[in-house]
Amino acid sequence: MDSSPPGFEERRVRTARRFGRIGLVSTLLYLLLVPIPLFLGGLRPGFAAIMVVLYVVGFGLHLWRIRELMRSLGRPAAPWFTISASVVGLAVTVVGMGSGALGFTWALLGGVLLGDVVGGLRARATVVWVVAATALTGVLGWYVTGLIYPTDPASQAFRGITVAVAVTYVGGMWILDVERLWWLKAVIDIDGARRTAAELATARERLRLADDLHDILGHALEVVAFKSELAARHPDHERARAEMVEVQRVARESLTEVRALVRDTRSIDLVTELVGARAVLDSSGIALVVRGDPETVGPTARTVLGRVLREAMTNVLRHAEPSRCTIEIDVVDGDARLVVVNDGALPAAETDPGTGLAALERHLTEHAGRLDAGLTPEGTFRLDASVPVGAR
Repeated sequence: MDSSPPGFEERRVRTARRFGRIGLVSTLLYLLLVPIPLFLGGLRPGFAAIMVVLYVVGFGLHLWRIRELMRSLGRPAAPWFTISASVVGLAVTVVGMGSGALGFTWALLGGVLLGDVVGGLRARATVVWVVAATALTGVLGWYVTGLIYPTDPASQAFRGITVAVAVTYVGGMWILDVERLWWLKAVIDIDGARRTAAELATARERLRLADDLHDILGHALEVVAFKSELAARHPDHERARAEMVEVQRVARESLTEVRALVRDTRSIDLVTELVGARAVLDSSGIALVVRGDPETVGPTARTVLGRVLREAMTNVLRHAEPSRCTIEIDVVDGDARLVVVNDGALPAAETDPGTGLAALERHLTEHAGRLDAGLTPEGTFRLDASVPVGAR
């Protein structure tokens, strides 16, 4: 049972989205630290202009790829982007290592661009790209730094540290880039799915309310019309008055049920509906035979089958001119079963059964039940509904 306070899920998604964006912004901040050698004056002559161009192009490629991945995380990079990012990333890393003492910082941008390239690729392809990029960075970096570092042991040690740090940046920075983009996009997708689920739940609830209103008002108006017709045709004024009193009772009960439906407190029970069905059919001169005891059916199944019986009685009055009706209630193999059979079925009952049966079928399906209704070869109309006794 979920005991989370109201709005908890919304706050949790909002927090996750915020942390995802913080991670993405932090990656961009790392990239802003890349051109530190430009401000410290540690670049060798002639390298400044080259590194500025490579940095601006690489940073622009990264921003473009972020925008693309935010729209569709699983989309592989376009061929032009793969070539451009690979060339710029390798160039800014290798040339940066030869630009000065802090040249390894440029490898941060190379690692991020590698993440942009492998984003959306399969695991095997990603491993190939990362291994190849790391190895190529190490080989070319060692060659380039060998051209500028002296051969004394101290300089060679610093050369090795520079290459190792650059290789580490390229081999590890891509993980942060891909992981943060994936996290942010996943949170956005989950939030969108949650909102879609809420909209579907709302639509489903509206459909349920529409079905319940159909049950209440359709049944009530059918009884009112039938009783009014009896009162109008009956020569006995006292009997006619009794029928109109019954009309008044049905109208008031229906109004009460509509108000209860709005408050979501309406309860339908098979026992109650069976009593109402007997009263309606007896007053109209329709012989009713009931087999089985509704008390043997579980509470939830009684509620479901109570709705079925109400719609069945509405159909008997609306789509038939019966003289006899049979209601069977039984529990077989763990299923509560309700069978309603009436004669005098009109042909329209088969061609135009109305929306009630469709609503009943949806209702039974939601409770793992089934509905079978239609004309029989004997000319009767048979409605057969079943629902598991333990349905919830």
